[in-house]
Amino acid sequence: MRASIAAATISLAHACVLTLTWTGVPVASAGTSNPAPANPRLVAWVAQALADNPELAAVAAGAEAAGARAEGAGRPIYNPELELEYEHSDIDKTTAVLSQTVDWHGKREARQTAADGNLTAARAEQDAVRERLTGELLVALAEYEDGRAAIELAERQAGLMGRFAKVARERGKAGDLGQTEVELAELANVEGELTRAREEARLTDVLDSLQRIAGTMGPPKASLPQVPAETLPRAGPAADLAARHPEVQVARSRALAAAAAVRRADRDRWADPSIGVKGGREDREMLVGLRLTIPLPLRNDFRAEVDAAHSESNQAAQVAGQVERQVLARLAAAETRYRTLRGAWQVWERQGRGGLERRLKLLDRLWDVGELTTTDYLVQVKQSLEAETAGLTLRRELRQAWLAWLRAAGQVQTWLGLEHGGDGR
Repeated sequence: MRASIAAATISLAHACVLTLTWTGVPVASAGTSNPAPANPRLVAWVAQALADNPELAAVAAGAEAAGARAEGAGRPIYNPELELEYEHSDIDKTTAVLSQTVDWHGKREARQTAADGNLTAARAEQDAVRERLTGELLVALAEYEDGRAAIELAERQAGLMGRFAKVARERGKAGDLGQTEVELAELANVEGELTRAREEARLTDVLDSLQRIAGTMGPPKASLPQVPAETLPRAGPAADLAARHPEVQVARSRALAAAAAVRRADRDRWADPSIGVKGGREDREMLVGLRLTIPLPLRNDFRAEVDAAHSESNQAAQVAGQVERQVLARLAAAETRYRTLRGAWQVWERQGRGGLERRLKLLDRLWDVGELTTTDYLVQVKQSLEAETAGLTLRRELRQAWLAWLRAAGQVQTWLGLEHGGDGR
């Protein structure tokens, strides 16, 4: 019976190591400069999830509306007006007036510039939403994969504790173990089952979060790299990464659109003249004339609208600066956290794995020869298994830190190889 317990323990030790290593992707060595490229199946799954996402579809519809407004802004503002008049009295009078308001102050150009700015901002927002949803999708997928790994580890731990409890019961019947030690083994077995149940319940919650973004699509057949590379895929200085971040692009484009709105408000406050040609007949006499209409902005010069546009432009510019500052801060924090966890993972690879496996084998030998009591053996085995769980938690935090850096740098879609530009350009 002791031999069966030893075999089960050694088997669990090997299983835990396999749980913490790569699945189909080799663990990155210290000399790796870039993370492994995304699996094509994973890329296709993400692309399909984005294509079916209602939020992204709503933002795309908004960008289409902005495009339609930009197209309309480029057309003439004023249409010609035709006025017909007939008067019957002692004499008959018929007149017709064809008039046209002239865009004297360049309103059309100002409106076109403002509409183009809004279109640019809408497209930038579409790219930002794509980047954000992709990041959230990968984070949820990583949590799902880590949840599956935690369940696998919990099942193996529960199996080990179950076999240990069985052996303890048999040895208790034979008189080799006291009732207290048998009950302790039973409690360890129950604890293992409860741990597995908790992990299964947690996985259900994670799967729910994943489906909120991916819809009815199930998890992909391809997985994320379980251990990212040591070196982050930096594509330039942090300031350049922040400047290219989709959130910063949105804020800057909105600031430019707000600046263009100031010029539009200033042009709109100036009244445009109307020129008309009048012709007709009064009794038997022909009538020909010209008409000029100039609105007089005496009661309202609309300067308040220009002042409001100036304030909104200043506000948008300050918001853009604050967004860029926040992105830089998140990027620095994400990089620091990733490097810290990467260093901890390297320590775990060098010492934690081999040391834990050797410790489990040593505990088996000591228990077999009777140099370790069952209670001490159980306590130390549980401590070793808790260390394995800590290693799994460290790997999960490392992957989440890597994804957090990709999101902070705006590099999620770049890593996946998905093309930016939700407007279809």
